[in-house]
Amino acid sequence: MPRITTDLTDKAFAGLQAETDRYNEGNGTALTVKHWIHLHLQEIAIAPQLQATVTALQEQAQRDANAQLTAAIRAARDELIASLGRP
Repeated sequence: MPRITTDLTDKAFAGLQAETDRYNEGNGTALTVKHWIHLHLQEIAIAPQLQATVTALQEQAQRDANAQLTAAIRAARDELIASLGRP
């Protein structure tokens, strides 16, 4: 497995620690800076696939919503016509 090592200034590490702390507070996690960086690198690596999945899910949700709306409109129309009674 490839391994990447880098040097950071104390100031850069402090900034990453602050971001990690904010992330942990907002997500109920207890990641270290190392684990926070690893998570975000993984998110960058999957970003294109995730975006494609999100787009497909949004399109499916829109199709489902349109089908439900169409069915509701038809049902309302039929109900209103039926409320007029037969001559």
